[in-house]
Amino acid sequence: MKRIAITGSNRSGRSNLAQAFSAISGIGIITDTPYSLMAAKYKLDRDIEKCQWPDSFLYCLGAFTQRVMIEQKYVESYISDGGVFQEISWLKCRFPHIDPIYERSMIRCLEKIISDYASNEYDFIFHIDSNDASDAIDHCLKQHHRHSRINHCLIDGTNREEALNQMLDYMQIKPALSVGYSQLKIDSLLGG
Repeated sequence: MKRIAITGSNRSGRSNLAQAFSAISGIGIITDTPYSLMAAKYKLDRDIEKCQWPDSFLYCLGAFTQRVMIEQKYVESYISDGGVFQEISWLKCRFPHIDPIYERSMIRCLEKIISDYASNEYDFIFHIDSNDASDAIDHCLKQHHRHSRINHCLIDGTNREEALNQMLDYMQIKPALSVGYSQLKIDSLLGG
């Protein structure tokens, strides 16, 4: 089985690399549920920036639950763009200095559940490093992986072809498409 999570901030190019890695490897990709759909489902403010603590936590928990349900439908292999880590990192960065002990313990409990799920579910976790010291999400994800002792491979995201080759080598996958061709295909789809 090859159940892969690719983590990283939006600045790291994580989603583009996940799409390209899916094209190269032939493994299906799972993306996050857009906030707008989650907002409609849970009656949250349509503007994610206006969400206060309770709605932000609800979004995070709902997105985690949605991703788990989707991942469980894949019997053997998938690439999870962001994995279950993206929303908890967003929540922690959105409220970096939560004082009430109740809210802090809610985040810690959710982190433990997410870490336990990731340790049991993902065969490989690649973290795409943004190489940006001011990137709070990247820092939060790296810190989470270290503290929860989640086995992961750090990939430098500055050179996409090299990053893709590193992931292929690490997993010992023979690519279905060349790295260069998959990048051209993804770039054309994304208009870049």
